[in-house]
Amino acid sequence: MNGCIRPGTHAPEGWSPWSLQGGAHGSQDLPTLSVGGPPESRPLEKGLFAERYALRRVVGSGGMGTVYQAWDELCGQPVALKVLEATGPRNPGAQERFRREAKLARRISHPNVARVFELGNAQGRSFLTMEYVEGEDLKSLLAREGCLSPVRAARLAVEVCAGLEAAHEASVAHRDLKPANVLVERGGRVVLTDFGIARSLEDSPEEGLTRIHGLVGTPQYMAPEQLTEGKVDRRTDLYAVGLLLYEMLVGQPAFAQSTSLKAAFERMGAPPPDPRDRREVPEELARVVRTCLAVSPSGRPSRAREVAQTLEAWLTGGSV
Repeated sequence: MNGCIRPGTHAPEGWSPWSLQGGAHGSQDLPTLSVGGPPESRPLEKGLFAERYALRRVVGSGGMGTVYQAWDELCGQPVALKVLEATGPRNPGAQERFRREAKLARRISHPNVARVFELGNAQGRSFLTMEYVEGEDLKSLLAREGCLSPVRAARLAVEVCAGLEAAHEASVAHRDLKPANVLVERGGRVVLTDFGIARSLEDSPEEGLTRIHGLVGTPQYMAPEQLTEGKVDRRTDLYAVGLLLYEMLVGQPAFAQSTSLKAAFERMGAPPPDPRDRREVPEELARVVRTCLAVSPSGRPSRAREVAQTLEAWLTGGSV
């Protein structure tokens, strides 16, 4: 794909999360773009990458690859450039997850989802370019500020739900929604990123990454059905919405000790945590958290838009 798409042009002034409900037209191990933090010490490669991208700085790195802020010389715009560097027998699913991220993310056209521009191969490495978001991820924001005000947390959650609704309408389940994968632009826009382990809701269970490569995701933010390799659908991402909202309201993860698979399995039988046990939180928001965190998917809201409408009603003082 050599065309040039200007990032940010799909979010006009006065935009609301539901004004552009994009549809189907439009990593776990890979580093997540986190803009605004200190640059990495890794030296930049000289010259143009893929004869097109001038690397400006490293904004994230991990065991699988590196994310750069780059300048697209062809289109004359900044981009985030993800370069996959860990492939081979030790990482048999790396190429698949990388291609999957680009393929599924490009289905979605919505202001609350990072746009993917190009997937390619250069200098023996796979890469993809995506919208560069000037801001920081929610993980960094919470580490710096602690808990957020109920109003701010609800507003951010509404935009997360808007991005998820667009993804679900495009038949894509994110499956790894967590603070590190939620970017907050300096102007306030929320952008979902890192669809490395997303799957199509149209896949049969046998076609999903979970069945091929075992459990994938971040244990601390995995829904019970992900842990048991059950059916994944829209409601799986809504479980993660409950965890995000809890963390924004309290300033700490709902399951701070569930960083291992063993601990994650142990919490499956426990009732949904109530943020009011940790901090003073409006009952309406606490109810949203508890409902999203129902152990059984049948006890959760059926759509992201439903969660957003509940939050918007609270924000505007309407009935919930």
